[in-house]
Amino acid sequence: MTNDHTPKRFRPARRLLAALAAAALLGAAQSPARADDDAPRARAAGLDRETGDGHAVRRAVAPFAVRLAVDRQAVHPLSGPVAVREDRHLGGPGLPLRLIALAPTPQHDTRPEPAARAVAASPAAQPAKAAPVAEAKAAPPQPAKPSREIAVKITTPPTPLAPAVPVPAAAPPAAVPGGSLLVTGDSLSLFLADALRPLLAGRPGVHFAAKGKVSSGLARPDFFNWEREMAAASTANRPDGVVIMIATNDNQTLTRPDGGKVAFGRPGWDAEYGRRVRRLVELARLGNPKARIYWIGAPVMADARLNADVASINAVIAREIAALPGCRFVDVRRTLADAGGHYAKALPAPGGPRPVRTADGVHLTPYGAKLLAHAALAAMSPTVASLEKP
Repeated sequence: MTNDHTPKRFRPARRLLAALAAAALLGAAQSPARADDDAPRARAAGLDRETGDGHAVRRAVAPFAVRLAVDRQAVHPLSGPVAVREDRHLGGPGLPLRLIALAPTPQHDTRPEPAARAVAASPAAQPAKAAPVAEAKAAPPQPAKPSREIAVKITTPPTPLAPAVPVPAAAPPAAVPGGSLLVTGDSLSLFLADALRPLLAGRPGVHFAAKGKVSSGLARPDFFNWEREMAAASTANRPDGVVIMIATNDNQTLTRPDGGKVAFGRPGWDAEYGRRVRRLVELARLGNPKARIYWIGAPVMADARLNADVASINAVIAREIAALPGCRFVDVRRTLADAGGHYAKALPAPGGPRPVRTADGVHLTPYGAKLLAHAALAAMSPTVASLEKP
């Protein structure tokens, strides 16, 4: 039993003083080592280090394999902007390496950085034709924490960048009329005109005009009178060159000027049709007597009977045009045919076969019309050069 003569009112204060004294003794026992303490140096003994006054230890970063997460929500200890130095390659054929730099994360931004781009992606995660890695947007350099460079092992051999495959551009025609070009004819001529118009757009001094009628021809002037329409179009445009595409709808009976009729394929039909061809050329030159005439033949047809009829009509037109000065017949049967000269629904193209004819076996797709337009311009180029105005 301890005799404590301290008055009861002072006993709580005495206990507080005793507690403060004990805390002071405990703090003194656990005080930090002095700046000149050699304990940190002893603990660092044997390490690959460089020491200074602050007992800092630095270790060299050796090459090692790194597989960064591709999950955008994941955070890697080394996450941050990645700059790839494409111009420096390390290692050899058996150990392909690439030098990258990991920029430090800005200290002012406490939000977690998204995962770095995968520089060692597996073949399933990285397309074979893409570049191995893309250069990320570099963060502003931080003087206090310079970026570190490490060599990263590429798990798959780097794929060389394939040269860009040159897309064959449509060769411009050697010459284009410097005045006016008039395109006329049946429904096929409408496809031809649509393909020619952009090819001639933007050329100074070129005036382009078109006049076409679906299902028309020289056989049925009661349906569409091409002699009257050609005279009007030639007078209005005064063309330097006239393109005519008529034949597909003319395997019909013709009415002679004397009122007699002659069926297609019968004696006398060729003579009457030839007369109409000559008359149409004459009317095409009403606006300009020096106009060049280019008659585009009909292409091969899917239907065997129609194809034979069209071939016969083409022969009549070619014979008449060859006898007229300043005129040329353009045979395009091979243009829209296969290697054997037969009808083809599709033809080879830079990106793979493309359709050139529609389901009816007569009309053209946009690609088929473009092929036809280039064939027409190629045929016109030797003589069109003389049509350019000074």
